[in-house]
Amino acid sequence: MEIARAWASLPAEHLEIALKALEPQLERDQEYRMQLLKSECELALKSMEAEEGRAKRAHTLYLVGLIAGFVISVGMLIGAVIVGSNDQPWLAAMLSGPSVLALATVFVLRRTDAAQARALARSHRLALNAAALASPSTSNAGPNAGAI
Repeated sequence: MEIARAWASLPAEHLEIALKALEPQLERDQEYRMQLLKSECELALKSMEAEEGRAKRAHTLYLVGLIAGFVISVGMLIGAVIVGSNDQPWLAAMLSGPSVLALATVFVLRRTDAAQARALARSHRLALNAAALASPSTSNAGPNAGAI
């Protein structure tokens, strides 16, 4: 308010000269603010583009994991059917058992659980032990023991 009173006591020519001197400074300030806003907008745009790229890569990684998990699971199940039909039920049990679930969990969900890994190891160990007990002993067989 005091500034307005001081300018009121001066003649109008002084005010006109002061405004003409102040106008270039105001234009520079406006140009500076516009450049600042422009750079902030460009920075925000680059940040959004980077985030979009990260989201796209994450989606691609998720889809590749999903496809790989599906292919491995189907392959293991097909292998289990093939070896099961060739009189190897324990190998078929290993291929179609908890290992399918464990691989699907790793590839699709991208996580693994220690309890699940222990259960998988235990089931494989039991299947191997049962297979060893079920198969005939080949220690005293000759070199052509498996030939037909």
